[in-house]
Amino acid sequence: MNSEKKGFTAKDLITTGIFSVLLLLAAMITGGPFASIPTLTFYFPIGAALLAGPIFMLFIAKVPKYGALAIVGVIMCILGTLTGMHWGMNFGFLICAILAAVISGIGKFKKPALNLIAYIVYCIGPMGSYLVFIFNKESWVSFMLKKGTEQEYIDKMSEVATGSTIAIMVIGTIVVATLSGLLGLRLMRKQFVKAGIAS
Repeated sequence: MNSEKKGFTAKDLITTGIFSVLLLLAAMITGGPFASIPTLTFYFPIGAALLAGPIFMLFIAKVPKYGALAIVGVIMCILGTLTGMHWGMNFGFLICAILAAVISGIGKFKKPALNLIAYIVYCIGPMGSYLVFIFNKESWVSFMLKKGTEQEYIDKMSEVATGSTIAIMVIGTIVVATLSGLLGLRLMRKQFVKAGIAS
């Protein structure tokens, strides 16, 4: 697909919608179990980064356009809002998806190193909610209580909100995203191209 081609075709939009769902499912499958446990919830971004690397790499190969990842971010933001996720996570997804598009777009979506960095940035998005918790806890708690989060969950979450926990979240997410992204690039080279799925 010609990355210089402007605008979106109907096929591009359909593909973007499908991959948005796949990226969300990948994040929920491996990140969801962490989020459901208050003492492990800070590790949601680590889990969310685990499976999505190959999906992300295939997506930008199929729709190598700036707007594609932005649309993914918008869809993530909307779905997160509808399901009661904290606005910090929703807008984190949106902002980081846009930044990822800019980074990958510098290399016209064809430079492996830039695509890897783009994926790492994309995976930082879910941290938005936890950063709000750290820097503006009262606002975070008020918002989540209104959304139905139990006080007991918040209390247990607060107990483990230490500097080391945040460090593990950040470093762990970067490491896992790097490994998942590298796997995606490897599959792109050896399997997807061979199968004719990506050029």
